[in-house]
Amino acid sequence: MALATVASGLGFYVPVSALFLLSRGQSLSDVFIFETILGACILVAEVPSGIIADRIDRKWVIIAGFGFNAVAETLFAFAQSHLSFSVSFALSGMGIAILTGALDAYVYDALGAAAENRSVGVWGHLSSLELVAGVIASACGGLLAAIDIAWPAIATAVAASIGALATGLLPAQPMGTSSPTGESESSLQQLRQGVVLLFSTPILLHVVAASGACFVLFNAVFTLNQPLFAASGVPVATWGFIVAGAQLTAAFYNHWAGWIEASIGRKRALLLAMACGAAGFGLMAMPHAHCGVGGFFLVVIGMHARGPITLAVANQVIPKVRRATVLNIASSFGSLVGIAVNPIIGAAADVSAPLASAGIAAVLLGVAVSWIPVVNRYLGDPQRPVDRNDSEG
Repeated sequence: MALATVASGLGFYVPVSALFLLSRGQSLSDVFIFETILGACILVAEVPSGIIADRIDRKWVIIAGFGFNAVAETLFAFAQSHLSFSVSFALSGMGIAILTGALDAYVYDALGAAAENRSVGVWGHLSSLELVAGVIASACGGLLAAIDIAWPAIATAVAASIGALATGLLPAQPMGTSSPTGESESSLQQLRQGVVLLFSTPILLHVVAASGACFVLFNAVFTLNQPLFAASGVPVATWGFIVAGAQLTAAFYNHWAGWIEASIGRKRALLLAMACGAAGFGLMAMPHAHCGVGGFFLVVIGMHARGPITLAVANQVIPKVRRATVLNIASSFGSLVGIAVNPIIGAAADVSAPLASAGIAAVLLGVAVSWIPVVNRYLGDPQRPVDRNDSEG
């Protein structure tokens, strides 16, 4: 799993992706069309792939997901036409959708009885590996592009293929067609029960809704940082080093995610991550270079620190036999939240980037505060669904 995670993080072409597409005769409008195709395929395939992942061996679902990504990256590297690139982005969307819930469900269930105590640490380590791989790949990608613009894409395709082959070494994790009570159920029943579980479990719904909105808010840092850095006088030549430094710092933090959670508790660990984001966006709104750069570091740390914790909370309250299904339904719900929130952020940023940054800081602070009563009431419930049903799954 670690090898596959590192391979998936080696996006050598990321820093020059637009330049590569332009070199193959595509326009910037085409680039956004491809991104739309990617998002649409993720939304369409997410829920069906989650249902499948809860009905067959999840190992084969994960192999299929990494396989789709490998084919997509290979096609991307050698494509010449608009249609070829469209198919590449569609296959990539399918791969992402397949892995969304299946991979997290596989990791959580593979930990067995130790999942509750070890999951945050394991996801933290995997996230750390992926972040470091991404930083290294970005640096190498720029050097490869200086030799030949096609080389970063080819290198990414090779890495994705290695990752797909590595997943073949994973242990099997067979599932079935039974409900948590042991009764057989159809795919439609499985979907309906997954939706019911999502909307009848307050802490799960809160985590899902908050995660969808917070991901979009946190991710806005990679757009807002540019006008804010420019306005505060941060030299453009240093921007790449700042982004790489922030990601490496986040990787170091996530490497110790399990220890941090054990030391201060899950509730406080998530509050710390959200507080980092709120404080970071608040600092970025100030017209000072040091505040802008320091705030950027805090936001990137908070963005990646919250991931392992929210995954652990969500998996904790979902029965094993519904895990991938509910995670993918939740992800789709979060994507819809993101679709609604993104235009608001864009409109606010057009008016004033500092104002948009300050607004995001206020929202993140509000989400963090709202987390406290929910977690106090529901997180410590000894009758969690996972406790009742995992042994039967």
